[in-house]
Amino acid sequence: MKYLKQLGAGLLLLLSSHAFSQKTTPSLLYEVSGKGLTKPSYLYGTFHLLCQKDLQISPVALEKLKGTEQLYLEIDMDDPKELSSMMSSMYLKGQTLKDLVSEADYDYLNQFFKDSLKTNLESMKQMKPFVLMSMIYPKMLGCTPGSPEIVFMQKATTDKKPVLGLEKAADQFAVIDKPGPKKGAEQLVKYVREYGHSQEEFNAMLELYRKQDIEALYEASEKDPDFKDQLQDLLWQRNSNWIPVITKSIHEKPSFIAVGAAHLGGPKGVLALLREQGYTVKTVDTNVK
Repeated sequence: MKYLKQLGAGLLLLLSSHAFSQKTTPSLLYEVSGKGLTKPSYLYGTFHLLCQKDLQISPVALEKLKGTEQLYLEIDMDDPKELSSMMSSMYLKGQTLKDLVSEADYDYLNQFFKDSLKTNLESMKQMKPFVLMSMIYPKMLGCTPGSPEIVFMQKATTDKKPVLGLEKAADQFAVIDKPGPKKGAEQLVKYVREYGHSQEEFNAMLELYRKQDIEALYEASEKDPDFKDQLQDLLWQRNSNWIPVITKSIHEKPSFIAVGAAHLGGPKGVLALLREQGYTVKTVDTNVK
């Protein structure tokens, strides 16, 4: 179950790693107030997989979570039905990876998975390309990763707070599946064949996250040629879909909402959309004095 949750976090990272605008003080935590709210709610930007040294969430953020009454993640990773839905959506139907790439590319991928991931690709050839791509992130991190979402979920469970999702796992898979398995296979092959470049881009993105530089992350996403045509589906439309869920939840109970940091910034980001709705959204300084 823990592995499935971490794999789910890897898939979330895939959804948001190709995209972060408004110039603000660097922060991952934002307070939402106004428009009749009696108590504020909070938005937190995550990086879905992190090494332990980067997984030290600010005590300020944890205190804000403690002061709310419910936790929202992109999907409810504590719901067995959602985890089951994720599992059933990970596999190709009626074809395998061998049907989607050339023999030479398949052999290259197979060797990479053997040498670098110590995994037999042949046993996973029915998995969708983006699932296979998500398995590469731990290697790029160079550690056994953890997930901020899991940390928040554990804290909420300890405090007996409900854990809820902004969307269903099936919604996420529908977005990733939209370009089709052939396109996904092409992206996987390119990602692995250009592994050095992929690693550099990943490290650069991780460093911007460490700096909490939402503006720079957003600008970087706009320049990514491989996923630029998918930003509408991966980010902007999902952001728009979340706003009614978020606004309903924060009027019902003060909420702590943790989503990939890529969803926060930009003119179509969650922060901007909430401001357009008339809410006051301000940066929370998470530096402990």
